Amino acid sequence: MEFDPNYHHICSVRTVQSERKGFFNEFCVDVREECGDKWLQNYFGKLKSNAARVLSIFSDREVCDPVLGVLEHVQPVFKQKDALFSAQRRAQADKMFLMSSGSGEEEENRELLQQALLAANLAVMRAPNRDADTSIDDGLSLALAYRSRASILIRLGEGEAALSDLKLATNFGLELKGSVDYYCKMAKAYAAMGESARAEISLKIAEKLAGSDPTHIAICRKEIAAIKPAPKEASSVIEPKLTHGENPELSGASKLVKLVEAKEKGRFVVAGEILRTGDVVLCEEPVAACLEPGFFGTNCHHCFKRLHTPVSCLHCSGIAFCSAQCMGEASSTYHRFECEFMDLLIGSGMSILCFIALRIFTQARTLDEGLSTANLLFEHLCSHEDERQAADYLQRSLMAGFLMRILQKAQYFGRRKTEGVNPTAVELQVATALLGLLQVLQYNAHQIYQTQVTEEHRFDGSKVVCVGAGLYGTGSYFNHECWPSVAGHFVGKKLVLTATKPHRPNEVVAVNYGPIFIKMNLKERQRSLRGRYSFSCNCMACQENWPLLQKLDKQVRFWCTTANCVNLLKFPKDLAKDVRCPRCRKNISLKESVAKLIKVEELYREAAKAMEAQKTSEAIELFKEGIENFFQVAALPHKDTLLAQQSLLKCLSDTGTTFKK
Repeated sequence: MEFDPNYHHICSVRTVQSERKGFFNEFCVDVREECGDKWLQNYFGKLKSNAARVLSIFSDREVCDPVLGVLEHVQPVFKQKDALFSAQRRAQADKMFLMSSGSGEEEENRELLQQALLAANLAVMRAPNRDADTSIDDGLSLALAYRSRASILIRLGEGEAALSDLKLATNFGLELKGSVDYYCKMAKAYAAMGESARAEISLKIAEKLAGSDPTHIAICRKEIAAIKPAPKEASSVIEPKLTHGENPELSGASKLVKLVEAKEKGRFVVAGEILRTGDVVLCEEPVAACLEPGFFGTNCHHCFKRLHTPVSCLHCSGIAFCSAQCMGEASSTYHRFECEFMDLLIGSGMSILCFIALRIFTQARTLDEGLSTANLLFEHLCSHEDERQAADYLQRSLMAGFLMRILQKAQYFGRRKTEGVNPTAVELQVATALLGLLQVLQYNAHQIYQTQVTEEHRFDGSKVVCVGAGLYGTGSYFNHECWPSVAGHFVGKKLVLTATKPHRPNEVVAVNYGPIFIKMNLKERQRSLRGRYSFSCNCMACQENWPLLQKLDKQVRFWCTTANCVNLLKFPKDLAKDVRCPRCRKNISLKESVAKLIKVEELYREAAKAMEAQKTSEAIELFKEGIENFFQVAALPHKDTLLAQQSLLKCLSDTGTTFKK
């Protein structure tokens, strides 16, 4: 396949600058115009190291003026808190909550409660931290917002979430623990959780409090009796265990696989011993992962869980968490540096890969740890340094400079003696490491998916939604084939890879980078892979030019049954007669192979019925058995087996992170 430099350039640019409307694109254009092609090709293009490239954009007179001129104007840009707005939304929520207590229809009251919850969520998100604005609510806007939301959640039967909000209300300043109302709410929350003993204990505490009104307690008991706990949906999430345990030499991978190296392919994963269909070969947390900005309002910024009752950052209103724990973990590490610059980062139009590069430093416990991680990744992962053009290096160097400036302004390096942009020696090291990460991430990051299911059925109408991206240390070593031999899904941010076919020892264990033969022809796949990943694929689907799924007939190729013969034979015209194998030159009976294939097809049908009945675990076992048996007697491409492998992927994804819209 002939290399298309224009397509390659477009693909490469998009891994740095996702949106043309962002200001970073204009910044790059201005610098290019200022420096000119002669300087770019004859000087910058001949620099041999990332350190020299980064130093050049800050010190070379041909380019440094426009670079410094833009970077010196970097300032915090973020969605700030607004106590008045929070108080208004809280009042709106309280009003709808009271309206829902009327004598209307149950469905109408529930709709009012849902609207009240939305308003209360806004009140929580926009409320400043305790005492940040004492002119409104005496500085208790956040605590009051949590208390209002707790009442709504109790009425909705969501006791656990209500209990969490009551605790947060006290944490942020409300003196509730000596209050009858507080313990009555606690009792209702426990009742909604189905914990009647704890509800009774909370009521007894309320009764003992000074000034307790027996009438109030009686009313509370009556309300508790009417509480209907919200039905708890059984979680379908299964965190799988690695088959045969973790490989001590390959973090997050099974002992069944190993890392090998070849001149043309670099380092990649193969089966260390026999792999069976369904074996879990990888279960790995990311080195770093970031949520796509488009999901900031719907998913937890830290664990990517779908939001229902968000907990806000205490400083900004643009980031939400699913719990106080996630908020605390994020705010004590990366978010304290990113918080005030989040809208600036988004406004730059930079890609999700740039967010990950920055996160590798902001999440590190120390600057030295961040440098060590970044340098190790650049040393061990593919970056295609030799194939990059001068314009590509300039774009990435400018982005590295911008990210370094963010870290400067966020006091990542401590308080600086000057507000100037010119970096210190340590800051240059970080900018150099960021440039290396921007190269590595282009070829090694994984998109992070969740499965959206419908109310009616877990499979019919389900779809995969990309919510973020991450860099996986071991996951990066899995090579591409146009029909993968493993299925990938996610449990939170954890990447899980499961074998979708048996593997012989030393057989490549392959993922798919996007171009897949059932949907894209050979020419399109090769163009995409060359443009996006700088390699040509030589997998079996490419060697044999397998047709698209819609053009694939139901023909099957059987393995010759002679020991050690690896020839493939067409389906016999007459089963009663032997077939002569042209490779081993023996007459072969395929009766047993055909009988086994008939059994395989029956297993596929049973698995499909299990999927229809939403019996995910049963379907997985049936697909695993059928696929395993197929590969004992036949080889791909086989339409029904390809569909079975796709269905197995859907079933495995259903055991991962899912959500209902």
